[in-house]
Amino acid sequence: MGWDSDLEAPRPLTLADVDAGVAASIARAFAWHEPWGAWAFPDESIREETMTRLVEEDLRDRFLEHGECWTIAGVCVTLWMPPGLEVFADRRSEGDYVTYGEQADAMRAGDELVSSLKPPGEHWYLDTIATAPERIRQGLGARLLDHDLAIRDAAGDTCALDTHMPDNVAFYMRRGFEVVGEGKLPGGGPDLYMMLREPQS
Repeated sequence: MGWDSDLEAPRPLTLADVDAGVAASIARAFAWHEPWGAWAFPDESIREETMTRLVEEDLRDRFLEHGECWTIAGVCVTLWMPPGLEVFADRRSEGDYVTYGEQADAMRAGDELVSSLKPPGEHWYLDTIATAPERIRQGLGARLLDHDLAIRDAAGDTCALDTHMPDNVAFYMRRGFEVVGEGKLPGGGPDLYMMLREPQS
């Protein structure tokens, strides 16, 4: 199924979207459709609820104020970290790590791996792209990301991201990203691919 023309055009994410439950949509996507979710929260009984809370806190405390956040109708979301902001220097707080229970040490090591693979120089970092599971494979992620990259290209910005799925690597490569580093999350976690994209003319 292709892009649904009845949905609105990409627009900035707002606090009203958070109040309407966009964090739950992001959490559902990562909890059940991305290998990171099962690695971070092996206990399925708490996975989605805990992830929803963490995403909502991150949206309210950091991304809406300091990042750049876009959405299509609240069902597809991108969250970007601008370069050089101290508020994004650490991916998670010590309180966040406690939430991961027995996976806390693995999560710290995973975050250290991501930091070690991040390319040098200033770049915008795509922290999250997520589509509500009921709207997956309808072209929303591609449309939203293309919208975002057009903005970054117009500003002459370099972009980076990490992903855990080979299919996602191909998706990003079609948009000009290249793999610049690889690793594996600890404790039997998924593969990690760091990708970089220079501005496109």
